[in-house]
Parts: sequence; structure tokens; C-alpha cells
Amino acid sequence: MVISTVLIVGVAASATLIGAGFLLALAIGWQGSVLSAPPATAIATTDFSNLPSRLAALEPLAITQLGLVVLLATPVARVAASVVGFALEGDRLYAAVTLAVLVVLLTSIFILR
Repeated sequence: MVISTVLIVGVAASATLIGAGFLLALAIGWQGSVLSAPPATAIATTDFSNLPSRLAALEPLAITQLGLVVLLATPVARVAASVVGFALEGDRLYAAVTLAVLVVLLTSIFILR
């Protein structure tokens, strides 16, 4: 039940953020800002640098990118929830295997760029 909740919340949050980013982009443009801050130099859609500061300025592109990050983090959170669930059930074999999968996922995300 917890795993399905993690997946539902992750996908719903991602869809909400991406939708909000698209709606704001329709209203003010991708490089604009809700706070009327002057637009920064043109940022590529694949550039996730300075995401926190761009989110603070409420840039539509940054909000959409956050939605993509949440979407990518959802399966990782699901695997982490599985590790906890198996450990709480006392199933050490499945907890160990799932933990190994989590380590591979995190290694591929943060180390093997």
C-alpha cells in the first residue's frame, strides 16, 4: 500500500509541476519570471544548474524541470520504500537484494554520468 502511494504521489506531484510550468510559460514565456525579475540569459531546457535560485524566481522552465526531477526520483523512492518495507517485515534476503538495486540506481544517477 505504501509503495503504491509513493508512486501515485510522485506522478501526481510531477504532473502538477509540469502542468503549472507549461501554464506559466503560456502566460509569461519560458524565460520569464512570475516575480517580474528580469529574465536571465537564455537557458537550455537541459540545463539544470542553478535550479534552486531559478525556482525562487518562479521561472516556468525551472518549475517544469523540477517536475521532471520529481518524475525521475519517483522510482528511486519506490525502491527505497521497498527496502524499508522488506526490512520491517524481517525479510533480509529481499531487503538486501532491493538495497543492491537502490545502490545501483543511485550510483548510475550520481556517479556514472
